[in-house]
Amino acid sequence: MAILDRFFTRVPKRKSSSISVPWEIPDDRNTDGLLRAYGEVYSLFGIALRIATAVSEVKWRLYKGSERSERSQVSKHPILTLLDYANKFQTGQEIMELTQLHMDLAGKAYWYLPKTGLNVPGEIWVMDPNLVKPIPSKSGFIAGYVYRNGLEQIPFSTNDIIRFPMPDPRNQLGGIGYAQAAAIELDSENYAGIWNRNFFYNSARPDGALETDETLTEEQFEQLKSQWESRHGGISRSHKIAILEGGIKYRQIQVNQKDMDFSQLRKQTRENIMFAFGIPQSVMGVSENVNRANAEAGDYTFARWLIKPRLTRIKNKLNEQLIPMFPQAKGVEIDFDEVVPETIDQKRDLAESGVRAGWLTINEARKMNGFDTAKGGDVFLIPFNMMPTPSDEEIVKPEPPASPPEEAPPEEPKSKGFSEEQKEARWLSYIFKTGRQEIKFQNAFKTLLDEQSDEVISNYINHGEAEFDVDIWNNRFKNVFKVLIGLVYEDACENVKQPDPYALEWIEQRALEMATSINMTTKASLRMALREGIGQGESVSEITRRIKGFFAETYKGRAQKIARTEVIAASNEGALRGYEDAGIEKAEFYAALDERMCPDCESLHGNIYPIEEAHGIIPVHPSCRCTYIPIV
Repeated sequence: MAILDRFFTRVPKRKSSSISVPWEIPDDRNTDGLLRAYGEVYSLFGIALRIATAVSEVKWRLYKGSERSERSQVSKHPILTLLDYANKFQTGQEIMELTQLHMDLAGKAYWYLPKTGLNVPGEIWVMDPNLVKPIPSKSGFIAGYVYRNGLEQIPFSTNDIIRFPMPDPRNQLGGIGYAQAAAIELDSENYAGIWNRNFFYNSARPDGALETDETLTEEQFEQLKSQWESRHGGISRSHKIAILEGGIKYRQIQVNQKDMDFSQLRKQTRENIMFAFGIPQSVMGVSENVNRANAEAGDYTFARWLIKPRLTRIKNKLNEQLIPMFPQAKGVEIDFDEVVPETIDQKRDLAESGVRAGWLTINEARKMNGFDTAKGGDVFLIPFNMMPTPSDEEIVKPEPPASPPEEAPPEEPKSKGFSEEQKEARWLSYIFKTGRQEIKFQNAFKTLLDEQSDEVISNYINHGEAEFDVDIWNNRFKNVFKVLIGLVYEDACENVKQPDPYALEWIEQRALEMATSINMTTKASLRMALREGIGQGESVSEITRRIKGFFAETYKGRAQKIARTEVIAASNEGALRGYEDAGIEKAEFYAALDERMCPDCESLHGNIYPIEEAHGIIPVHPSCRCTYIPIV
């Protein structure tokens, strides 16, 4: 028999009687009992599976280099293949899920790694921790492992097995899982459920006694017992009226369900088990005393203190024991994608604030968030209101001519204080920031189109007209985009705390024009699309699909163009308002100097405008990417 056949052929053990005999003293919660409890106690099942699923969903990566800032990702490697496709029957996600269940329930997990002809692991199999025993070594801590299956014992070397233990202060060869720490609560939860079950099997009444002053013969006793069980035993005979004759009385000898207060008992037990695992109530769907704030805090706690430590434990073990099994893996390390939401947001905010403040370059910020470097992104950007103006020594002043020339006035000077590299870097930063703002516009646009599509379909099905009220939808679009345009405008006004009346009027007008243009275009295009479908004799369901497809294509074709145009418009208008407030009088038109620059924008590149005349020029056209550089 092959090793794997013996590995998965388990000799049956005597089933514990504790789950069928309600008042028997429970078995000790050994490893086998803890694994069985997972399938017997609903709260343990829900908690352990929720954690294991979250751990198994995380993507594992391989990197070359030790320092996070310097390391590079390895996209293809046998280790990645092994972690993704553990064996021909199980995926890597299934393996991770089962491994985490074993660690949480039994306090230990074991991987068996059969070798290929190249003497490297070719598969991963999760072993039953109840059947694996580490063999202590006098000199090396663990000499090997024995897999005991009934009377058969299969030896394994330390090179065949990776052991994932939870800490056990009394036995470093063992492990204590969360389920073992909550064993008493698990028994309480299990037996409370059994008590309730048996309550209904026992006529749905608590145990009691039949009393009589007379002495019953054995025949009378058996007859009374048989009649009672036949009339009142079992769920189907519960709540039937019992008529007792001959002076027989019924006396309750056990507390009832109300006295036991099972509802409160099981709730408290459930909370104790959750406390043992450290899992927030909101993560388990418990809505009592949960609001949005502590629900978000619960998500953070779940990711930071439950999932990330478990992943770190697995990662360290794989780097220590799995990596050395691959000779070609020298200098690489395994890591996982960040799982803590706040950490991801903090990285993004830190990068953005660092670029704005001038102590991070764009490329440093991009690397912090996992992006490739960009051309021209290795210079520091300094906010214009903190840029020192050139000193008198730095400016070479020409000697004035003997008499003023009679020719045309001298050419307008270009911007001072910013080198060409700094201008390009400012533009890159501007595009990086507005690119993120565009996403909010696109998401809002999609939500509005989805709602509009639903209304059009409802009107068609119920009234036979695939229409929508333009005035109502203009107002809805305007209210949504007014908020988004205002946020972009305010973000660009670095020195202005609140938009002034002029700004508020501009934002209101811009949002209304945008809403009107979108809805008028949508209405006209929708009529043409429906005219084609009706002309082809399409059914109601076909017209409905056509409407859905029309709105989906509308989003694909217009979302990015609309979002970019409006963000660029609001950002530049806000920036000009900020320049005015800072006392800056002129600004230089700066075009996108790449292969996508259009002739119109190229012709304006480098032009100097008084601030009051610069308003309304950008965007030059839809999807324009130009901006202004202040003359300081």
